[in-house]
Amino acid sequence: MPAPYRRRSSPSPRPRAKHPRVDRHRLYEDAVQSADAELDVVERVLRRAGRPARALREDFCGTALLAATWVGRGPRRVAAAVDLDAGVLAWARRHRLPALGAAAGRLALRQADVRRGPRGPFDAILALNFSWQVFTTRAALRGYLASARRALRPGGALVLDAFGGWEALRPLREKRPLGGGAFYEWEQVSFDPITHRLRCAIHFRLPGGRRLDRAFAYDWRLWSLPEITELMAEAGLTAVEVLWDPTPEGAEPAYRPRRSAESQAGWLAYVVGRRPRG
Repeated sequence: MPAPYRRRSSPSPRPRAKHPRVDRHRLYEDAVQSADAELDVVERVLRRAGRPARALREDFCGTALLAATWVGRGPRRVAAAVDLDAGVLAWARRHRLPALGAAAGRLALRQADVRRGPRGPFDAILALNFSWQVFTTRAALRGYLASARRALRPGGALVLDAFGGWEALRPLREKRPLGGGAFYEWEQVSFDPITHRLRCAIHFRLPGGRRLDRAFAYDWRLWSLPEITELMAEAGLTAVEVLWDPTPEGAEPAYRPRRSAESQAGWLAYVVGRRPRG
């Protein structure tokens, strides 16, 4: 399942006037996902590398929102959405595929360990919303990165997102309104500075005072950007770069390649590695 931190992306989550039947997956999408904004980042990465924007694999796909949005962007686009959770894939079959209409035939939902996902080849593989951090050892993460490289076309891109900053290294709670009287809460339950183990949870407060506690829970290793870029290189990915947002708080995000940045209380970044050509 995917998981958020504090995502500054546009458009803002759409307000929901009512939640007559609590659907934690819909709440999750409203709270933390901005598929068009994230795919815009991916398309810029592919254009810079001279790659076509056709075949995409979404790892840790959850409800497959990104993959579905991708195929909806053009009649020649295809996508595979991969998750180990049979329940969330069943949700996607009930709710996501019917909404796509004829384009649903270009989206494949696969239950699998992402290290043994569809082989492609793909122009881009995405592992967003930080769930790749379930890999808590260098060997495990390097193995995933290497398997993703093999599934890319030459010149294709693997895109991860990452978060950090000194506020990521302590317990905290953040609350944000969703509209219609509902609220999203992000909790960092605990952080171990020796292992970098980070336990987190998502809660929702619904209209009328009802709560949906621990709608999602996560147990990760919080990886640093140097660790990620080094492991990408070890896994055979090249032209590894960090896309950083230098805009001030409250401005529209603009992720661009950066070699250095100022420390912040909280930040989000994308890390990109490419399969070598030839």
